[in-house]
Amino acid sequence: MSDEKRNETKFKILVTEPLGDEGAKILQSAPDVGIDLMSGVARETLLKILPEYDAVITRSGTKMDREAIEAGIRLRVIARAGVGVDNVDIQEASRRGIVVINAPTGNTLAAAEQTMALMLAAMRNIPQAHNSLKSGEWNRSRFNGRQMNGKKILIMGLGRIGVQVAARCRAFGMEIMGYDPYVPEKRLQEIGVERVTDLFGGLSLADVVTVHLPITKETNGIISERAFRAMKPGAYLINCARGGIVDEAACAQALRDGRIAGVGFDVYSQEPPSATNPLFDDDIADKVVLTPHIAANTAEAQTEVARIVAENVLGALRGEEYEHAVNLPFMEQHLGDIQKNYVRLSRKMGILTAKLLGNDGGPAARCKVMLRGSALNDDDAGRGNRPYTVAFIKGFLEVTHGPETNYMIAPILAAERGIAIEESTGESGTYKNLVEAEVEGQNGSVTITGTITEEGRQHIVSLNDYWIDFVPHGQLLLFQNRDCPGVIGKIGRLLGDSNVNIANFSLGRKNASGLALAAMEVDGVISDELLSEIERDGDMLWATTVKLNGEERR
Repeated sequence: MSDEKRNETKFKILVTEPLGDEGAKILQSAPDVGIDLMSGVARETLLKILPEYDAVITRSGTKMDREAIEAGIRLRVIARAGVGVDNVDIQEASRRGIVVINAPTGNTLAAAEQTMALMLAAMRNIPQAHNSLKSGEWNRSRFNGRQMNGKKILIMGLGRIGVQVAARCRAFGMEIMGYDPYVPEKRLQEIGVERVTDLFGGLSLADVVTVHLPITKETNGIISERAFRAMKPGAYLINCARGGIVDEAACAQALRDGRIAGVGFDVYSQEPPSATNPLFDDDIADKVVLTPHIAANTAEAQTEVARIVAENVLGALRGEEYEHAVNLPFMEQHLGDIQKNYVRLSRKMGILTAKLLGNDGGPAARCKVMLRGSALNDDDAGRGNRPYTVAFIKGFLEVTHGPETNYMIAPILAAERGIAIEESTGESGTYKNLVEAEVEGQNGSVTITGTITEEGRQHIVSLNDYWIDFVPHGQLLLFQNRDCPGVIGKIGRLLGDSNVNIANFSLGRKNASGLALAAMEVDGVISDELLSEIERDGDMLWATTVKLNGEERR
């Protein structure tokens, strides 16, 4: 291949802010990548050049908002060389099928160590003592601090950083409490943390509170004026997470009133903070330790962040395995073979349900998914739904929104359509593992149950309370008919006359209902005219076709 042809097929990556040498080397050495390092590129220039690129790597200084994402008509990946993605419009990226990647593990240890540094500095008055000594004073009694041993600490958020902070606090002899409603009990036992379910109750007991939460609708301002009133008198607050989590004005007033003893902050609601930030007030200066968002600023962390981002961007562009996609509801490569098969089955169940509800059920209002069995009931469901629920929703929405519906956009579309999603887990019974779903429409509902055999074959085992057994594959004809002689013969004749072969057939009957429900896999295409004829002449209540072939999109 000529150099000119090779350049035409390269992925183009734009790097808009400084990237560690390790990451730059990885990208520059990749034969299928062209990289442009344009640190500090002006907004106007950015919007003009974005259409040329397949990926953008940034930090916090480049806004990848809706306008920028719309400009990036070729974009497949947006990567943030750091933890947060506050500068990226994740919803708009998801709409366009753009993967958003960050590097949450690269600075884990650096952030944990910064937390400990601020904790020690605040509790022992280290910056104030340093400044006092530099000014020529020798006033030891002024800096009577508190020791960490034997104190109770409340860690808000037990993700990677929170867990590392817990390990270090344990080494200091602290009693560790944790507030994180999304962490399973088993995990808390593993890391030796006592669960706090009532936040204000936990705040009232803690000598030290440290925050390690993401900024979301539910966490924004969670450390409020009311929370400060609940805190134990003389407590310390440390925040190395996100500034918006703490009401800074309420914090300053709590310090001023003597309700809390001191704080250590590395993050602020506005960055850089203005001179009028209440934490800068002179009358509380002796109780405040502030740093300019430097938790990730270690040589080791920057090297690791750059490596993680570079490797994952390349993986995403090449269609290979990658990690840390913040807008993918799950990472398929982390699932076992049986779980992947259940994801594929769940998607097909969603398609079937949408087709059946479309007969007379009206618009969907609620979707309930029950997952039964050990293969589906993992403990690490996290803050979102499990993969099988997401796959079901994706399949359901493909029928109305087209096959381009991906796993990223499916939950967003469901929310926009007002579909309430409920997920639960339960024990298995006759079948080792089961996915059960019910979608309620305005005029009716559809229920469906699916399983996978020991041989790995997908089966639908019930539809609308009819026990039935068929493989969801290929071109299917589904219908409900009055349970009387001759129906199947009529359908067979109509299909045969149209040169459509019956490959498989399954029938379910409901006692005392006088009705039956059937699924036929057919070879060939059933036209709309033939379907109408089948429904009219076959003594049907309804009939529909479903095609379950075709490549699935993430």
